[in-house]
Amino acid sequence: MPHRGIAAGKSRLRAVIDDVARSELNRWLLLRTLRVVSAWLGDAQQCTVVSPCNSTLALARHTGVATLSEQPLAPGLNAALTQAAAHAAALGAHQLLILPCDLPRMDIAALRAMTAGDDGAAQVVLAPDRHGSGTNALLVPAAAREFAFGEGSLAKHMAMAQACGLRARICRTPALAFDLDTAQDFAEWGRSGAALPPFVVARQVAA
Repeated sequence: MPHRGIAAGKSRLRAVIDDVARSELNRWLLLRTLRVVSAWLGDAQQCTVVSPCNSTLALARHTGVATLSEQPLAPGLNAALTQAAAHAAALGAHQLLILPCDLPRMDIAALRAMTAGDDGAAQVVLAPDRHGSGTNALLVPAAAREFAFGEGSLAKHMAMAQACGLRARICRTPALAFDLDTAQDFAEWGRSGAALPPFVVARQVAA
């Protein structure tokens, strides 16, 4: 589970919430994600948070989750995931489920759909964003060392799987399709009727 940082994350939401609320939102999203994953797995011991942020790592450890400090020599999400994949494989993992912490609608049913294995044991499972171009969750063999998160990542990850001769499938579920990334996402989240955290509502930037 990669996390940019409590203060650094969700920088594109500065137009709609102030920095204090944005930090609290990052904290809330991280804790919510960890609660859902822990409930799905039965505990948090199989979950690892990788981040360059000491506050993020301390918060994750407080919940019982394993942590990995992102190496500064190769910054960025994809480099962090390469580091985390090697770490997990060294601990004996066979598969990796990569989840960002900006999926406020993620639930246990969606995680079960990602790992159901009801289609001839796909080796790679991709959950697209609602635009059909990004990757909001990714299940890969623990031997994976290359990742392509960023613009157009869904097609890139599919092409990478095919190039490696791996069976892949798309897992489309609303709970994983919505990521909270831009001001437009934030507005849609508010219009959806979801119960926004009180600190976010109270500290929205005036239009």
